[in-house]
This record gives sequence, C-alpha cells and structure tokens, in this order.
Amino acid sequence: MTPVQAATIPLFLASKDVAVQAVTGSGKTLAFLIPVVEAILRKKFKKHQAGALILSPTRELAQQTHAVAAALCRHCQLKEPLLLVGGSSASSSLASTRPVTADLQAFQETGHDILIGTPGRVEDILTKYSVIDTSELEYLILDEADVLLNLGFAITLQSILKRLPKMRRTGLFSATTSSTNASLKEWTGRAGLRNPVWIDVAVTTNVAETRTAQATPTSLTNYFLVCPLDEKLSRLAAFLQDHSTEKVIVFCLTCACVDFYGNALKVLLPTVSIEPLHGKMVQKRREKSMERFRSDAEGGTLLCTDVAARGLDVSNVNWVVQFDAPQDPAFYVHRVGRSARAGKSGNSLLFLTRKEEAYVDLLKMRKVPLSPLPSSERCCPFIYENVEEGNDKGATKRKTDKSNEEEPTKRTIRCNDGSEIEDIFPKVKELVLSDRDFLEKGTKAFTSYIRAYKEHHCSFIFR
Repeated sequence: MTPVQAATIPLFLASKDVAVQAVTGSGKTLAFLIPVVEAILRKKFKKHQAGALILSPTRELAQQTHAVAAALCRHCQLKEPLLLVGGSSASSSLASTRPVTADLQAFQETGHDILIGTPGRVEDILTKYSVIDTSELEYLILDEADVLLNLGFAITLQSILKRLPKMRRTGLFSATTSSTNASLKEWTGRAGLRNPVWIDVAVTTNVAETRTAQATPTSLTNYFLVCPLDEKLSRLAAFLQDHSTEKVIVFCLTCACVDFYGNALKVLLPTVSIEPLHGKMVQKRREKSMERFRSDAEGGTLLCTDVAARGLDVSNVNWVVQFDAPQDPAFYVHRVGRSARAGKSGNSLLFLTRKEEAYVDLLKMRKVPLSPLPSSERCCPFIYENVEEGNDKGATKRKTDKSNEEEPTKRTIRCNDGSEIEDIFPKVKELVLSDRDFLEKGTKAFTSYIRAYKEHHCSFIFR
C-alpha cells in the first residue's frame, strides 16, 4: 500500500470527505476505487440506481480508470462499471465510442453500480434522460480535480451536482503542487465537501543531511537541454534515434504541431515507431494510437499534447521529452509524471532556447530539481559552441562558401564530443516544398505555435 492509499482509504471508509494531493504515479486511483468498491459491497443497490460516480477530465483517463475498476469489480464479483465518454460514433459498438442511446440501453439491461465518465457525457445523460437513479449515490470522485474545476467544466459540474444527493461522500484528487492549491480550496464548498480532510503526500529528499521537499518523484531524474530554436528538431531526431528501443513520450505545444512533426518524423525516421495523440483526433484514432503505443514491446514514441499529461498510466515509459515547455508551468509536473510511476525509475528532458533558460530557475523555485543533460547523450550541444551575438535565434555559426555566394549555407550542428549530428531542416523544407499536405500542416503548425507561445503564463520568459 502506498502512502497516499494508507492515508486516504481509512478516512474515506469512515465517511469523511477528502481532498487529496500527491505526486503522479503514487497510486491515487486505487486510493478512491477501494473505498468505492467496499461501499458497494456493503450496500445493495436497486437495478437502476448508481452507487458511485467518478468524473475524469479526458476520455483516455476515464478509460484507464474504468479498466482498473473493472478488474477490481470482477475480483469482488460486482457488476462491471459503466463507461460514459463522448466522441461517439453511431456505427461503433465499443463502449468508449458508442452513442448515448447505447449507454442508456446497457444501463437498463444490466444495471451498473459505478459510473465512470467525462463531465459532458454524464451531464448529457443526467439532464436529458431519466434512466439513471442517483438518489442513493454514496460516492462522488473528481479525479484530476484542478483540471475539472479550472478548464471550463464549472457550469457542467454545477449541473451534475444539482442532480446528486447532498448526503454523500466526495473526494477531490489531484497531483497539483501545493503552490497552486488555492483554486481547489475555493471549490471544496461548491463541490459539496463538508469539513474535508486535506491529505498532502509530499516527496522529500535527503541532501547533505537536510530534508528537501520536491514536486516530482525521487525516482525521476529531470534534465534540460539549451540549444538554438532551429536546431531543436534535429536534436530531437537524434535523441529519438538513440532511444528507439525505449518508450518515449514527446510533448508539443499544439495539436497542429503534433500533426506536422509526427508526419515529418515518420518520413525522416522510418526506423522509429511514432504515434500521434491530441484532442482534435477522432476518438477511434486516439484509442488506436494509445493501443499501439502501449503494446509496442520494442519501444516507440508517443507524440502528443497535454491531453496525455494527466493521469495516463503507461508502463515502462523511459523518457518524457518536452519539446515545447507547457503554457502553464504547473503542467510540467504532470507531464513528467508519465514516467517513474509506482516507484519505477525514469527520466525527463526539457528543450529550451537560450532566451528561455530562466525557466529552469522558475522550476527550481517550484521544487522541481533539474540538471543539464549528460554529455554522453549525442543530442547534447557542444559546450564551446560559438554563438553569433547578433542572431536572434542564437544559432551556431554557419559555414559559407565564399566562392559561390548563391549556394545555400551549410549549418554545423555539433555534439558535446565534437562530432556532428544530421541537420534535418533541409529535408523538412524539401517535404514542405514537394507535398502540399505538408505545406498546409506546416502553416497550421507555425500559426498555432505563435498563438500558443504568445499565451504562455510565463510571458516574462517566453516572449
């Protein structure tokens, strides 16, 4: 039993409302599922009554929670939980993509004690249909509560709460650091928590005989790499080639960037398995991408947005690479939490330009330990790189052929050991010039990147 489970389960079973904060991968899912299943076993519900409702901010997280809950219910000989998520397709028979009518029919035929879903689909069913009886609901769980309460779900949640009994147990679960905990405290009353017990499971390290709190698991090693903007993609490609046999998750800033970089890297790195994932993909494609990434025994790379930053549990993720820093610095902790889960070791890498290097100090102030990428990594920049002072991008000097001024300049991308890595920028340019689809995707990626970069919460650094 993990510390968060040991602290939460007895209180939840004793009919206490709880607000739980713990680092990613610490076992929060079982911390609320075990009391929920115990409550269902104690009290017999009628066929059309629901005993527990678990809300998740994304479909992927809801599906993951459903899989864990289903296994637990089978072991306890309970009915399988009902999964209620959007992204429906009338021709699909999958529980995760079927229409509302199929969900209602499944509930009427079988009856389900536990409901797991996203706010939009749950509200749709509770407000428009009178099939599910929530009058005897025992537990309401808000998983990744800070996202549910801050990303436009406020009105939807209020609509759901009006249809639930006030005499219930409510649990808020989050991995958000304590520095951003104020928003959760504001919502405890509105979410129906009465005198909640606050559980904060902190991670501490012993350095020089002093105990220091940190926001990430101790088994996770965080690195950063500083390089010119126009070298980032080449260094990422070199990194993915060197780690092609490991599971790697790469975070980009926008959905359009995922589409463009994903297509380009598939062409330029044919030996590396790359799967895209973002919120604008149709649900079936999102599921297929996650399924292929999970089942790839020889490694693989998941190129994604922050849709995969919260709660997703993929076993044996070796590296989390943040090609673009998140708009909200709080999401750094959630992104890197995809690795080093359940006590396993893992690594993370953050790409920054020289103008963004102050972000490292900001993260350290937020109790995130970082260190430079080891020189043993081939993508690590050359220490004594000569930088042109007048170049806004901070690019390395380029070799020019004075005998032919019209010939394109050749850029040297040097490694820390003095060797060079391939500059893939010209190849990307060729793809854009020769394929209209690449051109359109590249245009959308550039536009969306500029807009997202402009909206960074840390605008004093990212400007």
